[in-house]
Amino acid sequence: MGVFDVISEFYDKASSYLTRVLEYLIVLVLIAILAGGLFTLVVMPPAEGGTSSGGVQIIAPSTSYQYGAETFVIAIILGFTTLGAAALFRASIVYGQKRFASALGAFGIAAILIGLLSMIYVAHIV
Repeated sequence: MGVFDVISEFYDKASSYLTRVLEYLIVLVLIAILAGGLFTLVVMPPAEGGTSSGGVQIIAPSTSYQYGAETFVIAIILGFTTLGAAALFRASIVYGQKRFASALGAFGIAAILIGLLSMIYVAHIV
C-alpha cells in the first residue's frame, strides 16, 4: 500500500465523517429554528412568566408569543421525535438482525407517538 493509497483512503473517510457531521448540524439548526429559536433571538423574550397566583409559567398563554424556556421544551420534543423517525427509518434497512430491527422500530414508533402527544399537550395548554 503506497503513500497515495493511504492519503486517498484517509480523505475518503474524512469526507464521509464531515458529511455526516454536516447533516447532523443541519438537522439541529432546523430543529432550533422550528422550535422558535429565531423568534427568541430577535425578540429576546424573558425566560419565563408568572401566573396570577405567583407560580412560574414557561409556556406562554398566547399563540403569538413564547417564552425563552418554551423554545427548549419544543426543541427537546422535536429532537426526540426526529430521533424516533431516524430509528424507524434505520430499522427498515437493518438486515440479518431481527431483534435489533424490531427494537429500533418499536423505539421509533414509541418516540414518534410520545412526540406527537407531547406537542398536542403543549398546544392544548395554550
